[in-house]
Amino acid sequence: MELQYNNTKLTKISDIKIPDIFNRRLKTGISKIDELFDEGVLPGSALTLTASAGCGKTTFMLQVLQGMTKNGYSVGYFSGEESIYQLAYTANRIGVTDVQIANETDIDVIKRSMEDLDVVVVDSFQALSSETKMNSRQLEKHAVQTLTKHAKQVECTVVFIMHLTKSGDLKGGTIVPHTVDANLKIMRVADSDNDDARVIYFEKNRFGPLNELECVIGRGGYDFDAEVVKQKDETKAPSKKQRLNQDYDAILQMIESNKICYGHQIVKLMDGNTSKAYSRIRDLTNQGKIEKFGRGTHATFYLNSQNTEEAPALLAAQTR
Repeated sequence: MELQYNNTKLTKISDIKIPDIFNRRLKTGISKIDELFDEGVLPGSALTLTASAGCGKTTFMLQVLQGMTKNGYSVGYFSGEESIYQLAYTANRIGVTDVQIANETDIDVIKRSMEDLDVVVVDSFQALSSETKMNSRQLEKHAVQTLTKHAKQVECTVVFIMHLTKSGDLKGGTIVPHTVDANLKIMRVADSDNDDARVIYFEKNRFGPLNELECVIGRGGYDFDAEVVKQKDETKAPSKKQRLNQDYDAILQMIESNKICYGHQIVKLMDGNTSKAYSRIRDLTNQGKIEKFGRGTHATFYLNSQNTEEAPALLAAQTR
């Protein structure tokens, strides 16, 4: 799949023939994962997979590759992080038996291997090496450009497992996530009592929506169909939208109880914040929920459901 990103000639959209590959997807055989990838993985695409240590990056990719082998695809897992014996030990524990694995980090060797494979996982990108002498910045650029370009030429999807710093930032520069087609991330579900709950989601996806999947990981690997139960956090601060609606409701309840209210009463209700009070009043007026009677500091407010002619009488009754 040669996407010809260097084509600078202006072309009318109706004259462009979309390559058939955009309509073909590599099926993992795992329904929830195929849904996550928008009905499967696009051949020749390049992705990053990031997560903090211990979140299950290796387990996830081994299970996905196992599903692909059962669907008849040729896959390869190239590791510069763990020996093939460590990988095999993990794979056996989670029921992965058919995935081809190797300890290889050389960019050119992996590139050649891609010609006979449908999917390649590189674990990790930071471990990639080259016989050509270059600094870390040059190596990073050479690696991502070489392998992503070749992925499209031979229609072999490549997944780069990436390391994060202790602060959660991506190690290295930003050239890799910007160059690839999609960025996939795994995180622990923060508002769940289950430490094994995970959310797998796209931060970027050029060929599909930013889907996400909540699931559970255990000793036997991921259970992609497991339901994640979340705890109700009473101490969680309400969102800006929730706070806004709470202010609206408080004002409407006050007016409903008093039939009619002065502006200074609403200011007091908003803890003396004049700007916020009149902003909320303006919003409710524009929404047609309240009406204004009078002007300036003597202005009063009543529910729109009341008859306008009632306002003077209600005001007079309050001032007696």
